[in-house]
Amino acid sequence: MSAARWTRDEPLTVLVDDVRDFKDERPALVARSSPEALSLLDELGGKRIDHLWLDHDLIGKDTVDPVVDLLVHRAKEGSPLNVGQIHIHTINLLAGAGMASALRTAGYPVVRSYALTMWTRLF
Repeated sequence: MSAARWTRDEPLTVLVDDVRDFKDERPALVARSSPEALSLLDELGGKRIDHLWLDHDLIGKDTVDPVVDLLVHRAKEGSPLNVGQIHIHTINLLAGAGMASALRTAGYPVVRSYALTMWTRLF
């Protein structure tokens, strides 16, 4: 779903994950790679993202690090993304801790999510 067509009244949820979808089928804009996520965030512009879900390890050697770097950079520049809550749901514990620390230090609200039963896997 294109961000430009997002006109729903429900909260805006963005999911960055290569293999998971929400089991409850909640409406979400989905990016399967870091380039897709960066493009989606750019397309959203200044729209409020109520829930931003981040997995760390994506397809191949891709990770969510470029997205985290963008968020941190924007916060340092004084123009953080308008995000209500960042949910880190990676099973990579070390990377998740690093992501959470960097994003919290930049001023974003971050929680770790370990709820394995909320997902369906594409593969």
